Amino acid sequence: MTQKEKRLFLINYLLSERGEKINIPRDEYNQKRLLRSLFNIRMPKDTSEEFLRIQDDYLQEEARRKGITDIADLETVQEGIR
Repeated sequence: MTQKEKRLFLINYLLSERGEKINIPRDEYNQKRLLRSLFNIRMPKDTSEEFLRIQDDYLQEEARRKGITDIADLETVQEGIR
């Protein structure tokens, strides 16, 4: 499953949980904004193992793509502040 397919699965799952039907944006940027919004407003409750697996895979890949900044790569701007 591609990253786009995972994102669309997660959006559709969260919308169906809420009983909502909306037009899903076609572009990646707005799909990501919608997904983030849906993640943020979802109340804690049980969900399917499939959803958790796909969510985990999707978020791990997003984190991998963004990368992790090493503190040694940051410039000190003031004592104790980078």
